Amino acid sequence: MSLGFAADSVSMKVTNGMPASIVLPSGRRIDRLIDRLIRFMREEYEYYDAIPSLDPNHIDPLDVMVTVAVNSFVNSAAKVRAVHRAVAVACDPVLAEIPIDADLRTFELEPVRRLIASALTARGVLTAVATKILHRKRRRLIPMLDSVVVGYYADVLHRKELLAWTVEKHSKTADAAMAVLEAMRSDLCAVALAIEACTNELGAHGFQVTALRALEVLLWTDVEPAGYYRD
Repeated sequence: MSLGFAADSVSMKVTNGMPASIVLPSGRRIDRLIDRLIRFMREEYEYYDAIPSLDPNHIDPLDVMVTVAVNSFVNSAAKVRAVHRAVAVACDPVLAEIPIDADLRTFELEPVRRLIASALTARGVLTAVATKILHRKRRRLIPMLDSVVVGYYADVLHRKELLAWTVEKHSKTADAAMAVLEAMRSDLCAVALAIEACTNELGAHGFQVTALRALEVLLWTDVEPAGYYRD
């Protein structure tokens, strides 16, 4: 699948042996990588990323409850129970088919599509909530696809409909998520060495995250409108 990204648009600036900036194939330049990641993790890591999954092949209540920390708005007892029960029933059989170490860079996306589509059958669950739950199960494979990340790729792909399809129940919602994942995979593959250097440095500071999560955080912090972690 051609994403329309220029092959020569990938570059990396290195300072003192560490990547200081990257330019993604999708066209975004992101600067101050380590500073931005550490700032983000110091504020948010312990409320989501640091909380382990209890069972990689089962959606448990904790997987749903911790998504409040990443703005899922599943924020009442009734919502937690309903979302947990529905997503667990729908997704557990599909999770068992996907290796725990499956990586977005190399793993086929059809099982991921089925997993996300299964989560979307739950009442009140759209793409953002589905992926905020499922990232905890396969942290190298499924990023959090909220409206900020989806909106970015919808713009660069010149497919405005992708954002609309992921923020409402639509017959093409899972397809829209796959289009974003394809684009994100292209970006991740191109800057993998730089991103892995960043995750190694994060590990030295006590923050254990995957390259996929690091890329998603960098992209999110660069394009979200409030600029929480840019200044």
